Amino acid sequence: MMHFRGTPSRRTRVALWLTISGLCAIVASLPLLRSSDERVMRHAPAVLASVVAGFGLYVDEGVCADCHPAQAESYPQTGHARTLRTAAEWQLAAALAGRTFPDPERGTKYHYHFAPQAGLSVTIPERLGKNSFPLVYAFGSGTRRMTFVTPIPSRSGETVAIEHRVSVRSGQDDLVLELTPGQQGLAPQQDVEQFGRLADAAALVRCLECHATRGEIRGPGTPGLTPNVGCQKCHWPGREHVMAMRIAQARGVALEPRAKPTGLEQIRACCRCHLPSGADDELKSMPGHIRNVRVQAAELLQSRCFTQSEDRLGCATCHDPHAPVAGDPALYVERCLACHTAPDSVSCPVSPTMDCIRCHMPPVTAENGLSWHDHRIRKK
Repeated sequence: MMHFRGTPSRRTRVALWLTISGLCAIVASLPLLRSSDERVMRHAPAVLASVVAGFGLYVDEGVCADCHPAQAESYPQTGHARTLRTAAEWQLAAALAGRTFPDPERGTKYHYHFAPQAGLSVTIPERLGKNSFPLVYAFGSGTRRMTFVTPIPSRSGETVAIEHRVSVRSGQDDLVLELTPGQQGLAPQQDVEQFGRLADAAALVRCLECHATRGEIRGPGTPGLTPNVGCQKCHWPGREHVMAMRIAQARGVALEPRAKPTGLEQIRACCRCHLPSGADDELKSMPGHIRNVRVQAAELLQSRCFTQSEDRLGCATCHDPHAPVAGDPALYVERCLACHTAPDSVSCPVSPTMDCIRCHMPPVTAENGLSWHDHRIRKK
């Protein structure tokens, strides 16, 4: 008996065709089914070539040197380049080993120790025996003063800090140790405060605002911390600027340079940090007091040189923030004469071409033997 198979149905033929097509597609795409790592590695060189090194809106400070080589070359010699580092990295850390400082108010003595691996530490034998306290960070360039700060955890788990009771500054022949400003008369409330004042988390943030370009100190870590006052502290995060410049360069287009800040804008920018704590209260309570020479910006704003400059006189008129502070008075006399020898300008009747600084901006000793130039530019 013979059996005949029927012709496959239309539905069967369609299913068979789709199956064969799918298999062909899979076979054809096999060369493309590489791992994600392989694809990334293949395209990485082209992608990385257009990426600006950095973090978030910020770029690596070295990127700025590509277009601003002169400023990048002189910047490392400035105080701005030494506003924050670990205490062990401070170039004079070893010189502090073996030094002592008698506390003039508490009748105790601080003993300093240094080891290459452990870094700087301090003990107070009269109160805490051999228990040592680490000095972790050095805030300040040391030209005027440098203060050690040590992060510690609070009872609630947030990061606070101990601002060491003793600060260091450079003297004529040796390091000078003295009580940190603002710690006179403070009585310790707990053992750790024998080593200095407790600064809460908000105070630690304020310290970093003027001693670091960005980042924070959180426990033993420093997420995103860029120490010192770098380009992007004053000029703001640079990623958009760098990308715009690179795109313009690739297209052969010249961008308009940024407008130069006015005198008042410069002063305000510098005042974010160059304004001692409590300076506003001092100015209000002691107008004209000699200590106000420490508040150079407030003094400059009251000078006739500024008020009659039509907003042209600012901090950068005399001070290049990218270079070390000049110590030669002749350089500042040149700045004075740039205005005071112009047509219709006022010339000094006593000495029209020299001694401007000695007569009108003399150094004034305000406290602890430190002196500042009087920026009121007074008429004698």
